Amino acid sequence: MPADRLDARFKQDTLYVFKAEETQLIKAWPDLTAVRKHDRNARWLDFEPDYPLIRPYRPRRKPKPKAPPAGAPQQLALDLVLPPDAPPLPPTRPRLTPAQRRKRAFDAFRFSCPKPVARRIEPFRGDHLPLLRLLRALGEERADLLDTSPALGYCLALAFRESLAARAPERHQRLDQLVGRKQAEIMDRLGLPQSKRAVRAMAKIRPGAMSRELVGGLKRLLADDEALQVMGHLPALNLGALTLLLDPQLRALATPVLFEAIVEEPQEGHFPFTARRLADIQQMADALGVDISRRRFRERRRLDGLFQDLARDYTRLEDGRLQSCRFPPPPLPGTDAIVPLRAPQALVEEGRRQHNCVAGYAERVAGGDTYIYRVLAPQRATLSLVRWPGGRWQIGELLLAGNHPVSAATRRTVEGWLDTHRL
Repeated sequence: MPADRLDARFKQDTLYVFKAEETQLIKAWPDLTAVRKHDRNARWLDFEPDYPLIRPYRPRRKPKPKAPPAGAPQQLALDLVLPPDAPPLPPTRPRLTPAQRRKRAFDAFRFSCPKPVARRIEPFRGDHLPLLRLLRALGEERADLLDTSPALGYCLALAFRESLAARAPERHQRLDQLVGRKQAEIMDRLGLPQSKRAVRAMAKIRPGAMSRELVGGLKRLLADDEALQVMGHLPALNLGALTLLLDPQLRALATPVLFEAIVEEPQEGHFPFTARRLADIQQMADALGVDISRRRFRERRRLDGLFQDLARDYTRLEDGRLQSCRFPPPPLPGTDAIVPLRAPQALVEEGRRQHNCVAGYAERVAGGDTYIYRVLAPQRATLSLVRWPGGRWQIGELLLAGNHPVSAATRRTVEGWLDTHRL
């Protein structure tokens, strides 16, 4: 997608989003209709955005300009000096970048919503439009369901998404009858287990963990006694913990201490790094004939060490097959300083030069949910992009040689490049 085409504006209570060969219109609260059309098609079609609509708003404090000394003349270019009693010069506004324009447009969309609504929607990573429509239907007096059990509110929004999208301002009788019941009854009506432990576990799930993919496994997870026992001892449940719990084979490798560390790690709330690392370890161990079924891991550092040891042997063992892997095109175009690695041979070479284990990611790159880039400036680093639930590409790892952390300047550079290619 051309970076200069990806843009957004907000005017007349409408968020306009311009993507490659497509224009989208999303009406602000309380209308909440969304339509889009291809540039070669005059027909507008209903749709639901696959990106978050309510973004975190954290205005940066601008440093106050230092006042000039009393009586000091105002200096102009070309050494022209204005008299002290001259009127102040009109301020000049710098031209906004496309990323800044997009942020301003989404900020305006957020401000069009009531503050309690925006506050409740913001923590969710996706499906904001069905959630907004749910809150519109519930009204402020019943919206506290998303406070007491955000995951249950998310499941409710998906279950009623078609009726909530109806343009006619009709009452949702089934929804009205359901919301007035206890959480256990709501879960039962949605086809979820309704035991006391399941209801308590559901209430612990953080909003950022919810996705349509997770909802598919939630029924199985809340009916699993071993999983419920682990969930009962945790103060909260994030995406990392839930992903690990959903796989019984991987779950058996983790100790309660590791689960507690996952819940406390902010990054695990957005992407299941530990579960992915354990899955990679299991795959390589199976290929190498190494039995790790009796291992119990307490900390991520031990996982990383085992991954690197297995990756070296796995790369040598699978060298012929890895060479025949076919990588998909990179999800984002590179630059002179951020270069996509398009073939397994490039991963092997990157791992050798940077003393890391990126060659072990060849399977995930070929599968389409990870991509590796070589970063040349401001520092020489290796970048992995991962596809989060919902389809957005985010930074997975960004490390110097030997897996040492990068500087703040390098991270800002990579984040700025990423911002130019996503909404």
